[in-house]
Amino acid sequence: MASLHLIDFKSKLQSFGALRPEAWEKIVLLCQRATLHAGDSFLRKEGSLAYVAEGILKEYNPQHRKKPAIINFIMAEQCLITRKHNQVHYLKACIPTLVFYWDLPPLNLLNQEFEELKKIYDYLCREYDDSIALRGFLLELTVQDRITYFQNHYTAIIPYLKKKDVAHYLHISYNHLLYNW
Repeated sequence: MASLHLIDFKSKLQSFGALRPEAWEKIVLLCQRATLHAGDSFLRKEGSLAYVAEGILKEYNPQHRKKPAIINFIMAEQCLITRKHNQVHYLKACIPTLVFYWDLPPLNLLNQEFEELKKIYDYLCREYDDSIALRGFLLELTVQDRITYFQNHYTAIIPYLKKKDVAHYLHISYNHLLYNW
């Protein structure tokens, strides 16, 4: 089963640029794996790249808040990048989740050996940054528009999310969400 998920990851990488067979072999060789149960945390390390093969992670930002804010939902076939500024954002599995990841030293090794991976990595960074920016965009909308946009954007994972987490992400009260859902 894991090899099928890695094939999906390979297709994702190839959608951003050419990938030599020897580069792919090295990516697979350096890959690490984490299997999480619902509620488990995924430990972030600065400079790491992770690929959610199965499941859903919710990303929290605890900075400058009494209660950490849910700022992102990362679903299957999405990547997340950990940089210095977001290393404090923690991740929890919403449902059983499989994550493949690469820490900084293996990523540096890959980038030194295969220069074309830098362009692909930049695309993955942009995709992740866009997923984080989505919440900021949603918060500018009216409450009903936030809910509608969320329902359209996250259709595939809505059955697996708790309504209280959706309300938290959309920054509205739980009762208001239920009334307008």
